[in-house]
Amino acid sequence: MSKYRVAPNITYLTASGYESKLDVMTPRGQDPAPTLIYIHGGGWVGGTKEASVLRALPYLEMGWAVVNVEYRMARNELAPGAVEDCRCALRWVYENAEDYNIDTSRLVVTGASAGGHLSLTTGMLPASAGLDRLCPGRDASRPGWAASDEYEMPVAAIVNWFGITDVGDLLQGVNAKSYAVAWMGSRPDRMELAKHVSPMTYVRPGLPPILTIHG
Repeated sequence: MSKYRVAPNITYLTASGYESKLDVMTPRGQDPAPTLIYIHGGGWVGGTKEASVLRALPYLEMGWAVVNVEYRMARNELAPGAVEDCRCALRWVYENAEDYNIDTSRLVVTGASAGGHLSLTTGMLPASAGLDRLCPGRDASRPGWAASDEYEMPVAAIVNWFGITDVGDLLQGVNAKSYAVAWMGSRPDRMELAKHVSPMTYVRPGLPPILTIHG
């Protein structure tokens, strides 16, 4: 018997005609497991969750569960689509933690490049940012849970592998990147939108520990 249970390609959100999916990999055990939420990179324009599967193995060996997330990219939906999707993936984890033996008090969000940026926004955004609007509603039938479209979803820590913290910096000047421009589109308010999806906007007291790795 395998040491792990794998539930692949679970649809956590349907938006813009696209089904965003995630994989759940859990160790076989009795106690709720600490859980790594992994978000792949690719400049918001490419990449797949399947390319990240091997990165889950060390965590599974240590007794962690892993949730491997995909999201809408620029070809499916411009910003803030990817940010909204990853917030909805976090909500899915909260909603389904009991079914998959996940300990929501020990959630760590991580990813590299665009995945690092999305890890930051996933773990840092307050509900008041308004980027949870597409997420399916909270399950009011679960004990201790009240129906609400807005509620906080704290994580224990965020590990950001070289993800951008100021999206606007990639839209103009010497640091401009074509993939960032492609994700933001040509809308006239794109600098305002860039601020809305930039982790730097949400720096405040009470955030979880954040490790940023650059080099």
